[in-house]
Amino acid sequence: MITYTTKFPVSENFLQEEFIATVVKWNQGSRYDRIENVHWDGGEHECRWEQDGISLEIQEIASQKIIASRLKKEDAHGVWMTDFVLNYKERYIAVSVTLETTEFTTDFYPTYYPPFFVKMVIYGGYAGEDGGLPVQQTPHLLDGYMDFFRKIAHKEIKTRLPVVFVARTSDGQDPVEPGKLAFRLQGVAHVLCEPAHGVELQGVSDILDNREARAGKVFIFYPSSNKRGRILNLSGTAQNPDSLEDRIVNDVYNYMNQRMRQSIDTWEGIETEKVHILNRRLLSDQTAVEEENRSLYEIFGEQLEKMEESNNKLSKEIQRLTAELQGMRMKYLDREQTPALYMGDERDLYEGEIKEIILEIIYEYQKNCKDNSRRDHIISDLLESNEYRQLPEQRRERLKTALKGYRTLNGSLKALLESMGFEISDDGKHYKWTYFGDHRYVATVAKTSSDGRAGLNIYSTIEKLML
Repeated sequence: MITYTTKFPVSENFLQEEFIATVVKWNQGSRYDRIENVHWDGGEHECRWEQDGISLEIQEIASQKIIASRLKKEDAHGVWMTDFVLNYKERYIAVSVTLETTEFTTDFYPTYYPPFFVKMVIYGGYAGEDGGLPVQQTPHLLDGYMDFFRKIAHKEIKTRLPVVFVARTSDGQDPVEPGKLAFRLQGVAHVLCEPAHGVELQGVSDILDNREARAGKVFIFYPSSNKRGRILNLSGTAQNPDSLEDRIVNDVYNYMNQRMRQSIDTWEGIETEKVHILNRRLLSDQTAVEEENRSLYEIFGEQLEKMEESNNKLSKEIQRLTAELQGMRMKYLDREQTPALYMGDERDLYEGEIKEIILEIIYEYQKNCKDNSRRDHIISDLLESNEYRQLPEQRRERLKTALKGYRTLNGSLKALLESMGFEISDDGKHYKWTYFGDHRYVATVAKTSSDGRAGLNIYSTIEKLML
C-alpha cells in the first residue's frame, strides 16, 4: 500500500553530498527510526547501516546521475519502506512511503503527512521551481502569480504538483487556514490564496472571474490532462476547519498516491537498472574473450536481451497494477465519515447499477428543489462527490430506439437485448424477455405484431419495471 508519494523539482545545488548528508541527518533526528552511530565521512556514496530490524541503505547510478536511499523497518502494521530518489541530472526528487502487510498486521488507516525529510529539503532551500512556482511550505499570494494561475486554469502550462486555490468567502474570510493547508501539502501541492484586499480575475473562467461565484470555494487543478479540476464548496457548511482541511488534503493525496511512477523513480527500478548496466558491461568485454567462446557469448547475449525485454514488460505491468490497486484501495480508505447509505440485499445486475439509479433519482429530484435550500446543497454535494455516468438513461435510449417500429425479433434486436442482460425464451405463442434471469422482471412480447405502437408499448413496460 502506498501511503505517501510525490515528485518535485530541486535546485541545482542539491547534489549527491547534500542528499546523503540530509538523509543521515533525517535518520539521526528520527524519534522512532534512528539507527545508532550512523555517520558518513564524505567518502563512498554507496553505504548501508542496520540495527534492530531497521536498515538504511544508499545506492547510486553515477552514469545516470541518480542516487537513492531506502529506510526499511517492520512494526505491528507491517513492513515500511521509505524511499528517496534524487535525479540530479533532471533536478527532481521522488519520495514514497509504502507499507507491505504481513500475517501480523493489525487494522491500519493511513494518515497523510509528509516525511520530515521533505520538510528538510524545502526548509534547507533545496526545493526548486515547478512551472515557475517555487515549492515551499507556505502559501503563495495570488496577486503575484496571476499569469501563472490563468495558464494553469487553461492547462497551457504543466506542473509536477497539483495547484490548490483557496478563495475568500463573501465576508473576506478564508474557509480554511492557507498556512496550515500549505504546511500539510508541502512537496505534494502548491497552495494559492487571495490577499486580504482580494483580487480581480479576468479571462480565467466564468466562476473564478466572478468574486461572488467563487466565494468560499477551493479549486484544485491537477497536472494530468485526463483529470478534471475539482471545486469544493466549503461556504455555509457546518464542518469545522480541520475537517474541511482534511477533505482537501485527502483529495490531493489520493490523486498523488494513485499516479503511476516511472521505474527509475523507484528503489526497485534502480536496482534493476544497475543489473542491466552490469550485464551490458559484461557483454562489452566479450571481445576480450578467446574466439572459441564467442558463440557462447552470442547465445548468452540473445538470452539476456530476451530476459531484459521480459523484465521491462513485467516492471511496467507491476507499476500499472500497483497504481490500479492503489486506486481501488483509495475508494474504500477515502471515506472518514459514516456512509450516507448502506447496501441492502439487492445487488447490481450490471456494474454500478444501484449507485446509478440512486444518483438518477437524486438528480431528477434536484430539479424541483428550491435553489440554495438545504436539500439543494446536500444533493449538489452528493452529485459532486460521486461520478454520475447516466447509465440508466443510456440503456433506456438504446432500448427505445431499437424497439421503435417493432414487428418481430430480428437478429440485431436479439443481440442488443442479450447484450443488455435479457434472457429470451420463445416457448409458446409469445416471447418472454427476462432481465438478467431474474423472474421478478419478465416482459411478455408477441412474436409478430402489426401494431405500429407495439414497440413503444413494450418499451414502456420494460422501462417502468426494469430500468
